[in-house]
Amino acid sequence: MDGIAGLDQFGDVSDPVLAAATQPTVSVKVLDKEHAAIYVWSMDRMQQQIARMRNLTTFIDRPTYSQHFSSDDPFFDVPAPEYSFIGNALISLAPLCRKLSTSATVPIFCRYTSEAIGSCRIELKLANPPQRSTNPSTPSSTRSSSPLPGALPNGTKLTFLLTVDNVRGLSSHDFSALHIQTRLSSFIGSAVKAEEVYTSQAIDMDKASLSDLKFRRSFNVFVSSKVAMHMRDAYAPIEFFGSVKPTYIERMERWDEMRESRGPPLPTPPTQSNLPVMRRSENDFVVEQNHDVVAWLQVCELGADGTYQPVPVVSAGALDPGSFTLHQGLQRRISLTLTSNSGKQLPWNSITRLKIGHVRLLDPKGRVHESTSKDLYEVKFTRQQTVEFKPDGTGVLGLDAVWDSSVHDTPLLNKVTATGQRVLLQLTWELDVETCAEPVPFSMDLAITMQSRDARPPSLFTTLFGSAKMLSKSSAFFNVKLTPPLTRSPKDLWRLDTSEKYVRGEESLTSWRSRGISVVEDYVKLVMTEQRAADVRAITTILASAPFRQQQKQQQQQDNEVWRDEEKLLRKTLDIWQRRTGHCGEVSLRVA
Repeated sequence: MDGIAGLDQFGDVSDPVLAAATQPTVSVKVLDKEHAAIYVWSMDRMQQQIARMRNLTTFIDRPTYSQHFSSDDPFFDVPAPEYSFIGNALISLAPLCRKLSTSATVPIFCRYTSEAIGSCRIELKLANPPQRSTNPSTPSSTRSSSPLPGALPNGTKLTFLLTVDNVRGLSSHDFSALHIQTRLSSFIGSAVKAEEVYTSQAIDMDKASLSDLKFRRSFNVFVSSKVAMHMRDAYAPIEFFGSVKPTYIERMERWDEMRESRGPPLPTPPTQSNLPVMRRSENDFVVEQNHDVVAWLQVCELGADGTYQPVPVVSAGALDPGSFTLHQGLQRRISLTLTSNSGKQLPWNSITRLKIGHVRLLDPKGRVHESTSKDLYEVKFTRQQTVEFKPDGTGVLGLDAVWDSSVHDTPLLNKVTATGQRVLLQLTWELDVETCAEPVPFSMDLAITMQSRDARPPSLFTTLFGSAKMLSKSSAFFNVKLTPPLTRSPKDLWRLDTSEKYVRGEESLTSWRSRGISVVEDYVKLVMTEQRAADVRAITTILASAPFRQQQKQQQQQDNEVWRDEEKLLRKTLDIWQRRTGHCGEVSLRVA
């Protein structure tokens, strides 16, 4: 059994956890020397197998119980697969999406060593290719702005033939039998209802040659929006399976040892004095940022002079953020100001979205009653946002937005609010911060009290004989915690490497060590190499079919013909010029 390996979506996966994975995940590569097979287990499967292995040691002295356990089941797949996944050839579906046939020689990469172990010719041929006009001067009413062929429209029935032949490089010293396999989901993506796997005839490497290994399959695909998107951006793997020989498994084992380049094992469990020097875990490098943000909120109403004036906010106590006193039938605006004591350490750019809604009623007893208006409606900004970082180390961001309360369609915002009651609304916004991958969400509640259009504002005398206060705005305090991700790129994975930590009993493994972060580096490099090579072949096919390329090729052929004529004439002229007949003053021109 070998170490940890990265597994992508290619290959024959019998483990249901790995088969359902949509992204690269971690698995265990099993080198089954007894059955001459290579397969993978998910981490869940590995934990189950370890539990079964421990059962063997637990009941080894109890024959009555141990007879119910098989000594082979915990260590191998039962039954072991006859064919092992050895590699795949990757092709781009971009030419197929543009209704173009393509043919290219593609390398076969091993998923375990990330090396090219062979090559094959892959051809995608359309059954009914689109007809092109042979007369370039003929106008077209639906002429495209691009000289390249367009994408497949929805509802198109696409029929194409996949042919794989001319396989080279796979040796009979490593494999006793080979066959080719592909999947329907590789060509239509997630739109597949039931996965279908198509295989070629297996060949015996001792009785046949690689030229006999061929695959030919016709596909009829109904193009939907999902299928068109998949063909435009995705790649299709052509998978190769083989019955591996012991020499191939030994080479896979040596490859992991050579790639990892581990040192000699520790003969005895290390003590505190001779512990190896370890790199600090990445968790030690993670610094959580804390920023205090205060949001000041004002609601302004249109006054008699045509300007928007802040409405008074009545606060019942020190812990009460206050209630905005509004009037029926007036235009309103929301003014939001954010203040931070972090300054440029919290480099905010702007507020990307501001929403208000989720109307509720707060009765005098403090109970909240839900209403039918639970949606949040986005409001429009009236002017450009102001962003300022002051010399004292603080940052300020402000904006104004138009609020039309009629969009909520609720009586709570249309009728006069009863005495002792308040109407609660939820205000949310998203803050764009330069150092954050996604906008930072904020949310706060604001309370309002709706009065009649001609009602007077609250009197200041009410604040003299009670705990109530008259304010011009309401505030809310936020504590923003920003934690960097554990890994931002494969180059930072070394900080998560815990391979040097001692595990009890590892000295019994002698020189064996599991693969470390090098398997992730190999995977990233392999994927990039395969996709770039497939993109180059796809772009070459697309550009070769463009009209200006065809015209350029015709012009180049004409230029070559003219040049050959000019070269022929020049040689004939030089031959005549070099002739010497008669005396020096006489030249005889005899053209053959």
